[in-house]
Amino acid sequence: MIIAELQGKIPSKLEDKEDILTSNVFSFFKYSNRLLLKEYLRELGLDVSFNDAKDAEFQFWINYDDGTEPDLVVLCGMFYILFEAKLYSDFAPKKGTVDSQIRREINMGKMAAKNNDKEFVYVAITAEYYKEESKYSKYESQEHKFIWTNWQHVAKFLEVKLAIGDTLKDDDFASDLYSLLVKKRLRSYSGLEELINPIYINCPEIVFYNLETSKFKGEYTGYIESLKGFPKIESYLKFYTRSFFENLPSKPTNHIQKIFYHGN
Repeated sequence: MIIAELQGKIPSKLEDKEDILTSNVFSFFKYSNRLLLKEYLRELGLDVSFNDAKDAEFQFWINYDDGTEPDLVVLCGMFYILFEAKLYSDFAPKKGTVDSQIRREINMGKMAAKNNDKEFVYVAITAEYYKEESKYSKYESQEHKFIWTNWQHVAKFLEVKLAIGDTLKDDDFASDLYSLLVKKRLRSYSGLEELINPIYINCPEIVFYNLETSKFKGEYTGYIESLKGFPKIESYLKFYTRSFFENLPSKPTNHIQKIFYHGN
């Protein structure tokens, strides 16, 4: 699917579907070396071992008893991690007696996590550039862990891994996924302070002409002598000479014409 999108073989109405993006991104973490999953989860603040990541179970679009369908659940180590992904759409708000999408997924996810004897974690992944506190703070609780992240974080994660050659023999997979995120404009500006492998230029302390160490000590002759052999530029011949104005018609005008814009 990634190659098809990169080659423009996906209908435009499907390119912006968050389900396809979710499948592409998290299929990478499922099928690539699981050490990458471990490190990505660590960046989200979830400390898991390599063995935990290796044995992690991915459940895409499972159905809870109330009809709620989260995009992805990852059972990894002690964590039951529910991912809800958005691209250009937003989370469904509360409507009447029906709770908001996030609240319903939290309630059902906590029950499922308890049944699996795991700690519940909710991860909202969007295309927003920053976390809007007023939007998400109401879902944070001491009873569970709420994490907001974005697709740009995934792009940055892949960019760093590719730059340092640490994709663990999954270079092609990582490179294609990164290219897809760039194509979708899901790469954020990371600033000059985070340049990878910065180039330091060793400049000499003295960059001016050193008279004492120079092998050639000639006298500067200036531009006049140096440019003597080039043709001269003739002076500009002005058209407004006295004779030009003398030949102009001297017919008087009977009225003054307005030359400025009147506004009508």
